[in-house]
This record gives sequence, structure tokens and C-alpha cells, in this order.
Amino acid sequence: MSTFRPASLTVLLLFLLWMSGYAQEPSLTKELPDVNLKTTSVAAFKNGLGFFIRQGTAHLSAGQGRIPFVPEATLGSLWLAPNDPGTTVEELVAYRYKIPKERSAASLEELLRNNIGKTVTIALNNKEYTGEVIGFSDGASTLAPNTPAGAVIFPPLPPGGQPRLLLLKVEGKTLALNPAYLNLVTLPDPPNLLFKQEDEAKALRFTLKGAGDSANLTMGYLQKGLGWTPSYLIALQDEKTARITMQAVLTNDADDLPAADVFFVVGVPNFEYSDKLSPMALQQTLAEFMQGAARRDLDRLSQFSNAVMGQRMAVQVEGRNEANLNATVGELEGAPEEDLFLYTRPGVTLTKGERATYNIFAATASCEHIYEWEVQDNPRVDIYGNPLNTSYANPPSDQKVINVVWHSLRLKNASKFPWTSAPALVTSGTKPVSQDTLSYTPRGASTNLKLTIATDVRTDKNELEVERQQRATTRNGTTYDAVTVEGTLKVKNYKSKDIALKIDRDLIGEVLSTSDNGKTEKLAEVIRSLNPTSHITWDLTLKPGEEGSITYRYKILVRS
Repeated sequence: MSTFRPASLTVLLLFLLWMSGYAQEPSLTKELPDVNLKTTSVAAFKNGLGFFIRQGTAHLSAGQGRIPFVPEATLGSLWLAPNDPGTTVEELVAYRYKIPKERSAASLEELLRNNIGKTVTIALNNKEYTGEVIGFSDGASTLAPNTPAGAVIFPPLPPGGQPRLLLLKVEGKTLALNPAYLNLVTLPDPPNLLFKQEDEAKALRFTLKGAGDSANLTMGYLQKGLGWTPSYLIALQDEKTARITMQAVLTNDADDLPAADVFFVVGVPNFEYSDKLSPMALQQTLAEFMQGAARRDLDRLSQFSNAVMGQRMAVQVEGRNEANLNATVGELEGAPEEDLFLYTRPGVTLTKGERATYNIFAATASCEHIYEWEVQDNPRVDIYGNPLNTSYANPPSDQKVINVVWHSLRLKNASKFPWTSAPALVTSGTKPVSQDTLSYTPRGASTNLKLTIATDVRTDKNELEVERQQRATTRNGTTYDAVTVEGTLKVKNYKSKDIALKIDRDLIGEVLSTSDNGKTEKLAEVIRSLNPTSHITWDLTLKPGEEGSITYRYKILVRS
């Protein structure tokens, strides 16, 4: 009498679990009614994530129903909820099953397989053979079980080749022919042109407790493949006003949107597991999921909350249709959600693979033309008093143009919407002026947008050592000199109008004095550093042809 070992039981259970993932649809679910859950709303994030809400009425069989698709939901984001009082979800099962399907034969081999038992004429190597199609073998060494003895293989197989072989009964003999050499097939009338196969499908089976014959369901999940890209058009009206229009380009590579409400989300979303698929998506085995999940992520699963599901996204929309050359548009209604802001666009119909542009809002913004000079210079000493030997001979790629004056716009956001970070195209009439990045700007705040380099505002800078006190201090056994540096900044306005100029200068050292009411800040970047980091700001007004000269002094400690 043999003994059934625990190891054998484990292998059997693993085999049964593997087979269950690919078995035919369970008989339990064959008669379950399908539920059509329509996408009613989706929150689109700029990082390519979409939070889908699907709703519909389910007709139930003994509290059960089937959703005939499985979304590619991210980990922990798939939720199904009944909306009827006293009804709860008992079980939600994701499974695979086979469905029969017919399609037209796509090759001569498929065509011959569909006509087994019929007499056909084939052309092979410029010779015709007429006979009954017996079937196909799996290769030269494993002929079909019903292949008669003495079957001839023609033409010979290439070295090492084992293709499927066509078995054709011709004049009482069976020929095994390589289908790769077939040139022409003449079929009887009528031929069987349809090829039958089984396709794999996925579905969600659910069981509700406390439900009657029907239930109202809502399903929500996060899925990649849907996102939006904002951009701005800023049309200059005059010296003090501009018209700002925001548009959104919605990219849909996720799913069809049938007249759904779309929420364009502004802010910094935090979805810890957005790069991990849920096991319910049926796209990976348990072993693959465990390999892809970091240990720290699994430990934090208990902290993962369905905060997104609790967000209120039912926003009333009130549109106004306006249009003119400055792209004035109907404004979309918006509403804050915690630290996020949602622009709402109702009734969006967009199939998978399509892109669309929607105007979000248009508003008048007050603007001021200003000029900015960010004085850049490599420090001679680091924060610990070590001398540095650096220069701007080869500046970084993102700083090719330095120590120039920029003509900028200072825009004030007086609208009811925050401005998200996005490309901004500035125009004057029908002429383009510039394009730069408009930074995130809350309602009521101001931001600066660079236009062009002001070539008719010239600058010059210079720094000199004016005093050195040797061995001024000792720190941790190291002696340092105290060096006083005087800097001079010169700027001349060649424009035919007054300009408002803002100058910023960052340096390493302690600022001793500034001219022209310079404002000094000591930055706390490295609190324990020997030399502080300081920031100086000047605000000047220069008349046409006027030249300004600014001086400042600062002290640095240098290793002796």
C-alpha cells in the first residue's frame, strides 16, 4: 500500500490552482447576468493616471452577477460598492474563461484544417496532387496517431527542421507534405472558410448580501493610460492687462469615455502603488507579484486607505460660451479637494487612442513689465572656507545664457482658479512674443514669466578683495583669514522708456553693507557652516539713458 506524502499533496494543489486560472468558465457562472457598468466620471492626473468611476444597475441571480471585463487597476485601488441600503459585497472574483469564436481562415494551413475529410487539389513544387485531407502531424518525428504505415514525406525536410506535416491520401497512399512548400490549393464547392477557435476572456464575478433582484453598483479604480497636459495662451492687451487662456490636452490610451464627466486635477497627487498592478488584473502570477513588490510596500499595505474613493467629485458645471480672437472661452467650474483642485468638463466622449483639446478658462490678468537680472558667479570659497578654483568658462547646459537682463511679465492671478505649471505662449495681436513655463500660482498670488532677453539693457559686474585680516580666527585647530570683498554692479538703460529692474545676488559670506536700499537675507541652507549663504535684492527704476551703479561688501573666512 503506497503512502500519499504531503509533498505530493502540495504538488496536486498547485496543479489544481494553475488549472483553475485557465479552465473553462465555471458552470456556476454560465447563467449569471452581465452588468453594464458605464464610465460616468474620471479624474485625470498630469502623471498619466486616471481614476475611473463606473456605475450601472445589475440584474442578479441569487445575489450574483458578472462584470464582463477586468480593468488594469493599480494595487489597492479596485473597489466595488452597492448603493442600495442594507446591501454589501460578499465576494468579488476575477477569473479567466474560454469563449468559442469563429473567424476566416488566415492561411492555407488553417484552410486545409477546416476541410479535413474533403478531397482537394494542391500544387507543390510545380506538381499537382489530388486526394483526401487526413489531417496534420506535429512534426517529422511525431506523426499523427492515425498516420498509415509507410507514409512518404515529400519533399524532404531541411536539416533539423520539424514543421507540421500535411497528411494527404492519394491513390491509396498517404503522403506527408511540408505545407511550407504549398503554392495553390483547389477546394471543393462549397469550402469551409471559417476557422473555429477558443479565445480567452476575463470577467469579475460578484456576490451581494442583502440584495433583491437588482442592485445599483459603483466601481472605482486607478488605471494608467489617461492623463492631461495643460498649456496657456497669454494675449497682451496693453501695458497693464493680458488675457490668459488655459487649455487641456486629454490623452486617452486607457478606455472609451461615453459622455463622461472629466476632472482635470491640479496639484501633487500621492499614489504610492501606482506603478504596481493589482493581482485582480490577472496579468501576473503570485510569484511575479511577490518578486515585483518591495518588502516595505507589503508592510505598508495596512496603511493604504481608499482616500480617493471618499473624495467628493460631484461638481455642478455652469458653462458660458464666448469666443473671439483672444480665445475667450466658456469657463469650466472648479472645486478644491483637500490640497488638489479639480477643473470639471462634463459630457466628454473620447474613444481609446484619441486625444482632445478642451478650453478650461479664460480670464483677464493685470500685468507689469519688469526687468530681472540674476547675478551669477562661481564662489571663490566654499561654506567651509576652502578656496575654490572654478569659472564660467564652460557653464552648465541649462545656464548657457547668464548675467543678462530678462524682460519679464509679472502676472497677478485674480481669477477663481489656481494656475498650474505649464507652457505659456505669449502673443501680441497675431504675433508670437515668447514661450516659457508659467509656474504654479495660487489664487491671489503673483508670478513672473520670462519674455525675452533685454539686449538694450547692458550690465557689468566686478568684485575685488579690499581687506584681509590674517589668522583672524581658529576653528577646531584650523586657522582662517577674514577677507572683505567689495562688489560693483553696473547697469545702463538704452531703452526709450523707464524700466523697473529687479536684481538678485546670491553669495557665500556675511553681507556687511549694500547701497541703494538692498535687502539682505541670510539663508539657512547649512546652519553649521563657517560661511553663511546670503541673498541680496535690489529694486531700481532707471530712466532712458540712465546708468546705475550698485555696491556691496561681504566678509568670508578663508583657510590660511
